[in-house]
Amino acid sequence: MAPASEYRPSGGKRSGAGAPPVFLALTLLIGLAACGDDQQRATTSRAPATHGSSAADLALGMKTELDGVAPSFGNGVLAELTGDDAAARAAYEHVLQGADAPPDVTARAALHLAQLEARAGKSARARDLIARATALAPSDPTIIDGADRVRSEIVAASSAGDIRGPKLGTPLHGVSAGIASAFGACERALGRVHAMRAGQRLAVWEKEDATAEVVRCYRALVERGGLATIAAEYRIGSLYHDLALSLLFEPPADLRRTLRAGAFAYLRKATSAYRASLAPKAPPEAELTWRLAAETDLRAVLDVLGEAQETPAL
Repeated sequence: MAPASEYRPSGGKRSGAGAPPVFLALTLLIGLAACGDDQQRATTSRAPATHGSSAADLALGMKTELDGVAPSFGNGVLAELTGDDAAARAAYEHVLQGADAPPDVTARAALHLAQLEARAGKSARARDLIARATALAPSDPTIIDGADRVRSEIVAASSAGDIRGPKLGTPLHGVSAGIASAFGACERALGRVHAMRAGQRLAVWEKEDATAEVVRCYRALVERGGLATIAAEYRIGSLYHDLALSLLFEPPADLRRTLRAGAFAYLRKATSAYRASLAPKAPPEAELTWRLAAETDLRAVLDVLGEAQETPAL
């Protein structure tokens, strides 16, 4: 496949936005078509079945190969190639939410959507989607190569990326001045950790140590109860979540393979923290901030763990 530098922005409706990377889109679509051709060749040698007029009658519970969500992937690629990102996004989301799409189709949809999210500045979700794609198809060279390309785009686009959940410094309404001050100190430390890149082994250790230190900072607030508990547990979950994705994305490929087990262990820790954030009754002001963020990111973690057939700790 061609290097990432061969992508050429061709303009678009948004200022500074290039057209979708055509090469990656066509490669994934051709790969999917090849899979479909193999399946078709395998079935042509079978004796033809005798069908009545109700062969594809959905009212009778009968379906053809064109039913289900899988065809939405092709629609998404075509929309992406024509610059209709909204239609492409909707098509890929439809594939990801469906239960009947083959794993290779779902992986490709996740990778395409990750690219759209990365270009929209939503690097946190893009990384979640790349993790889901590679968990679904860990041995697919097209997915692995495409994931590397999108990963490079994310790293090149920002030195720090976007913060998961409520923005840093979001005030905790109704808490004491002491809790607010302590929470603010943890938030500043989180920002420093988030900017760290785990590119080599020493940097991995440094980021793991720094993450553990900030987790301890937030952990001291968990026992305070109320909104402090909800927010602190969420931030702990996000720290483990982002650390796991850092280990899965940022180091060189040979190092990433050795870090995979540790990354999934951090995802299980993130699951526990997100669930702890959701356990207390949330005050009204937390419903659309901390609680919604915890629900969203918990689903993202469970998607990755589920696709990789990992069981989260309860």
